[in-house]
Amino acid sequence: MKIVLKKQPQKYLASVPTSVRKKLEKGIEQIMNNEGDIVRLKGYNCRYRYKIAHYRIIFDRLEDGEILIIVIEINTRTNISY
Repeated sequence: MKIVLKKQPQKYLASVPTSVRKKLEKGIEQIMNNEGDIVRLKGYNCRYRYKIAHYRIIFDRLEDGEILIIVIEINTRTNISY
């Protein structure tokens, strides 16, 4: 299993306080284990939303022999659209 963070999630994680960063990193680990509040988004085959407190993580989960998770966006509930 492999995780790739696009540019926006990397910048967002660098900009938030350490306590929030740890919470979001723990959420990314839960995505790897397919745990937590994960919902597939309508209109997409492989795009999902992970909810942790008032933060949302949008990611693609691709399976081609190996599982690849691409984190597309991390933001608060009010600032993200999906």
